Amino acid sequence: MPIVIDLVEPTTFQQHPPRTLPPLLVPNLLGEYLLERPWRSYLDPLLISCVVVGLAMAFVQVGAWFWLLLALVAVLRLVAVSWRLAQRVYEDVLLVRHGRVMQAHVLRLRPARNPQGHLSGAFLDCAIPVGPRQTSVGSVWFPDQAQAEALAQRGQLPVLCLVRPPGTWRLLDDTNPALRYEPDGSR
Repeated sequence: MPIVIDLVEPTTFQQHPPRTLPPLLVPNLLGEYLLERPWRSYLDPLLISCVVVGLAMAFVQVGAWFWLLLALVAVLRLVAVSWRLAQRVYEDVLLVRHGRVMQAHVLRLRPARNPQGHLSGAFLDCAIPVGPRQTSVGSVWFPDQAQAEALAQRGQLPVLCLVRPPGTWRLLDDTNPALRYEPDGSR
C-alpha cells in the first residue's frame, strides 16, 4: 500500500478540508499502486489465454467476428483491472482532500501469523470516533513487533480518517512502507 501521507507536504494536513491537492498526486498514486505488485501478477490466465488464442487465430485465419470477440474479452479484462486501480486511487485522493486529522484509540495488540503459522509482526486494532455514535474500527499490520508494542503503549495515535464509510484511514506518523490496513480488523 503506498504511503499516501508521504506524497503530500505535512503542512497540508493542518488545513481544513477540502484541501488543495498537489498536481502530481494522482500520477504518483497510480505509479505507486502499479509498482506495489510484481509485474508477473498482471499476467493472469485470462490475458495469457487471449494472447495464445490470438496467435492461434493468426495461423488459422479466422473471421473478423472471432477477432472482435477476442479483443472484447481482452478489453473487459483490462477495464476490470483499471477499475480496481482507479477505485483505490480515488479513495486515497478523497482521504487527502477530505480526511480529518483525529486520534485513534488502540484497542489491543495481537500477534500476526503467516500462512505457515509462524509469528510475522503484529496487528494494532484501533477505534476512531468519527462522529456522534459513529466509530470506525480497523487494524494496521506492522512487520516489526517491537514497533507495534511501542505504539500500543502510547494508547492513541494520530490518524487521517475519511469520515464516511468504509472509513479509510492512515497513520500520520510512524509510517512504514510495509504497513497494511484492514478496514474491519480481520485478515
